[in-house]
Amino acid sequence: MTAPRLPVTRRRFIASAAALAAAPHAQPLLAAGAAGAAGAAAPAARSGFDADVIVLGAGLSGLQAALLLEENGARVRVLEARDRTGGRVHTLFDLPGHPEVGGNSFGAAYGRVLDRVRQFGLPLLDYSPRRAAHPQLEFNLGGEFIRRDRWASHPRNPFQGALRERMPWEVAGGLIAANNPLAAPEDWLSPANARLDIPAFQYARQLGLTELAAELAFSANPYFGTSAHDVSVLMQLFNDSFVKQQIAISGSMLSVLGGNGKLTAAMAGALRGDLQLRREVVAISADADSVTVSCDDGSRYRARHCVCSLPFSVLRHLRIDPPLQGAQSLALQTLPYMLNTLVFMVPRRRFWEEDGLAPAMWTDARCGTVMAQRFGADPDEVTGLVANPRGWAAEYLDRLPREEAMRRVVGEIERLRPAAKGALEAVAMHSWANDRHARGDWAVFAPGQVSAFGQHVSTANGRLHFCGEHTARANRGMEGALESGERAALEVLGSL
Repeated sequence: MTAPRLPVTRRRFIASAAALAAAPHAQPLLAAGAAGAAGAAAPAARSGFDADVIVLGAGLSGLQAALLLEENGARVRVLEARDRTGGRVHTLFDLPGHPEVGGNSFGAAYGRVLDRVRQFGLPLLDYSPRRAAHPQLEFNLGGEFIRRDRWASHPRNPFQGALRERMPWEVAGGLIAANNPLAAPEDWLSPANARLDIPAFQYARQLGLTELAAELAFSANPYFGTSAHDVSVLMQLFNDSFVKQQIAISGSMLSVLGGNGKLTAAMAGALRGDLQLRREVVAISADADSVTVSCDDGSRYRARHCVCSLPFSVLRHLRIDPPLQGAQSLALQTLPYMLNTLVFMVPRRRFWEEDGLAPAMWTDARCGTVMAQRFGADPDEVTGLVANPRGWAAEYLDRLPREEAMRRVVGEIERLRPAAKGALEAVAMHSWANDRHARGDWAVFAPGQVSAFGQHVSTANGRLHFCGEHTARANRGMEGALESGERAALEVLGSL
């Protein structure tokens, strides 16, 4: 039997979103307990549905979709495989300074994020002054510390011309920024830019870098992929275009005071419908009238639509019926995700004052980049250090037992900086690749994949809709996650 239509429309959704943007402190279109919410629940119940919409995943994108659907009258049930909400926004509330495992910060121009922050009255911390007060990043190459003023003439410097004055981590971003043809972030998906869907290494060579220079600039501590060879430079151009757009509005970097996990906790707490943790989905099946979701504990849920925020790295291990087709199926099976591992350490003494170096450093060693965190009341206090190996360095650590991996990281830092001997206690580690509910961090489009299926990753498969940062078209990071949840909600509301 076909269920009665809900009293929600595309026009009503747009009016709600516009009202939220214009008046961030205003109540949602349909307040909790309002007649609209009660009216939405009844049709689903009478028709044998557990909800009008099932949302898979309680990260930023899934929560955004769920809230917008509820604010427009839909009855929603959220299923989350973890024992916590937040997804890849993950704050370690039990450590000094409440460091972030994912979702570290957001720009002051992240409009959707700020709307939600203000809606829940969460205080913000502008981290930019602390970062500006402590900009120094030591450089260690092959076990040798090299000062900035000596790098330009150093025999191991592979760069040429003016680039010799730049540190390795400044070269890739500088070249991307100076040679970016995208007029707007969303242009990365335009067929006109398919010629740029090439390896970052090839792009660097076209710009005149030698092989050694390209490897040092793009492969050591890569932000995307495992090296300069397996990431499309078109994705890096998209990221640069988005960052430029943000900086043009404001260069400040913000976080929720006490941890960004407070934002996702507030979003989850605002839901009126069921949010069920430890519900790991194993199958999604759809027909002409409904979607059924099956979990590993034997539970099953039926709704008129399903919004899936699971990354493709997880979704590809589920049964989907009917299966995805064509370019979208290719995306589901092949889209890579970033190998990103973090080891959090608490300093027992200020060893950096003993060796006269800054606490933070960029290395080509297996400890990756080591950053000093200053999240306490005193803006100069180092509340912790985090080592962030990425790419192949992360994969190496991920193969070790957790305690051994943390010992290796601390030992590597002690090898590079003898003053750190006995000064660091590793207190936490998180591998996003080993997290079976993520199987990697952010999505990384390999060469050729943007033009092959970039336009198709977000396409609805009948009553199954997709969101998540991998489906964002014009934004990155936390803002991209919310953008994708908004789009998915609009798709569903247009069909109800």
